[in-house]
Amino acid sequence: MTKNIMKTIGAMLIAVAVTLSGTMGITAYATSNTGSLGASITNVQEASPVATATTTVTAEEAKEATATETEQEKEEVVIPQNNTVVVNGKITKSTLDGHYYAYSIPGLAVVSSLADMQKQANFMVLEYFFVSTWDLYKYTAPAAVETMEIVAQSENAALGATFQMTVSRYFSMKVYPFENDEMQVTTKVSIPTAFRSENNTYAMVCVRNGGAFEILPDLDDEPTTVTFNAHAGTAAYGIIKYLDK
Repeated sequence: MTKNIMKTIGAMLIAVAVTLSGTMGITAYATSNTGSLGASITNVQEASPVATATTTVTAEEAKEATATETEQEKEEVVIPQNNTVVVNGKITKSTLDGHYYAYSIPGLAVVSSLADMQKQANFMVLEYFFVSTWDLYKYTAPAAVETMEIVAQSENAALGATFQMTVSRYFSMKVYPFENDEMQVTTKVSIPTAFRSENNTYAMVCVRNGGAFEILPDLDDEPTTVTFNAHAGTAAYGIIKYLDK
């Protein structure tokens, strides 16, 4: 009689366990009060497809997910550097580090060697240079651009892309202002495709602080580039194309 009751209870508990997909309450009760019967219910719970599909997130998994989200939040947008010049498939990269963000020109690269520039500036071993370039427009630098336009017209030339270039001193992870009119920072710039012409010659007009200007001649024979000696410090530059040459 007792055995039959136990079998009946066991069958009922197993049916309930299967119906409820092995909930923890039934399993705990069966394990603590029925011995071998509890083992039977546990086996049913493990075999239940619903119980197998249930996902439990562990503390370690939650920690990893949080770390991944934090890394994604820390990701920064990287602006591409325009610090290379390509001529006939040959790539020339700037010898100086910096922020090269002048995109009105296809490319810009300082070609003077770092050692030579350090020697010109009388720098110590751990002193370096940092270059910053960005585009100039009439609405951002009206005085500089207007000066370049006047200079170009006086030379019977057309003004092309304009940009600003700053050559600074870099020491102990910091950038410092630097001026040296005697230094020659030889720089190569790609001429924008729409401004190129095989029958014309080019130069660079430079406007310094206070409105002083000068025309820097092209030092190379490549028709797609202008190579010139820039100044250490800050100046505005513009490519000019002579119309009668």
